Amino acid sequence: MAIRPLIFGILFIAAFVGIILSIIWVDTSHPVRQPDPLSPTAPGPATPGPVQ
Repeated sequence: MAIRPLIFGILFIAAFVGIILSIIWVDTSHPVRQPDPLSPTAPGPATPGPVQ
C-alpha cells in the first residue's frame, strides 16, 4: 500500500493549484502603484491666471 506517496502527491497538487489561484486572483480594479499624496510633485506648466 502506497499511502504516503499518494498523500504527498495530493498535497503537492493542492499547493500547486493554490499558487496558481493566488496568482490569478488579483484585483485589477485598483492600480498597483498609487501616488503618495504627501510626496512633492514635479513642477509642471504654470496655470494661467486672470489677464490684467
